[in-house]
Amino acid sequence: PLPEPILSPPGYTFPRQNLKRRLTQPGKVPLVLVACGSFSPVTTLHLQMFELAEKYVKQRDPGFEIVGNYMSPCSDAYQKASLAPAHHRIQMCSLAVDTDSKATITIDPWETVRTDDSGKPLYSPTVDVLRHFDHEINNVLGGIETVDGRFTSARIMLLIGADLAATMSDPKIWDPADIDVLLGHYGAFVVERPAQCNIEDAIRPLEKYKHNIWVVPTILNEVSSTRVRAQIQNGERVEDIPDSVYKYIRLHRLYQKEPTTNGRPAELTNGN
Repeated sequence: PLPEPILSPPGYTFPRQNLKRRLTQPGKVPLVLVACGSFSPVTTLHLQMFELAEKYVKQRDPGFEIVGNYMSPCSDAYQKASLAPAHHRIQMCSLAVDTDSKATITIDPWETVRTDDSGKPLYSPTVDVLRHFDHEINNVLGGIETVDGRFTSARIMLLIGADLAATMSDPKIWDPADIDVLLGHYGAFVVERPAQCNIEDAIRPLEKYKHNIWVVPTILNEVSSTRVRAQIQNGERVEDIPDSVYKYIRLHRLYQKEPTTNGRPAELTNGN
């Protein structure tokens, strides 16, 4: 049995403006995809991952109907040199999805608003993030209505790149007990990143979870937040982020230099 979900902070409201509360197709399982990461900054690839997953579900018909797409930026407690403050990352993500006419992505600030008793940001393991979505959608909201009027639980799954999946078999990076929950209980849509890693090599160590992993073909567009930050620092024009996000970065002078800081757990490289 899964532990009780972590309570949300006072004043937090789960964002559900783009969550489809009713299935449109009979016999489908409602699916909510969650992309965790730093999103510092958000790139066009982050948005494209959701589009690729949607295309995969429609073309390959694995039995799902996507009812929700969420991005969950990590807390400022994840001390990484390249991490812009959470309020900037939330705003950039919001600008990115607001200016993408095809986007049905919702930004959930839950990770960024959690604090300890002294008001310091709390780090949320990825497994806790999925439990949060499970609780809010299936317990608080009561699940998703089927075409015949019944309510059923939505499947909550990670949406990740193959490069992140390749780290999940490393116990120095991920707690194996967490992987049992993330992949054994929830599952993942893994988007190929051929320039980063071989998909077969990435998922072979995760063989025991293969029933809960769906491999999504990608377009050959190797965008990364790391490259975007380097382009900004070098004064180059950046093409791989939405124009609204580029203007926001210029306005607030983000990513001008990389301060040094202590590292934290490497779970969040999906949005690096």
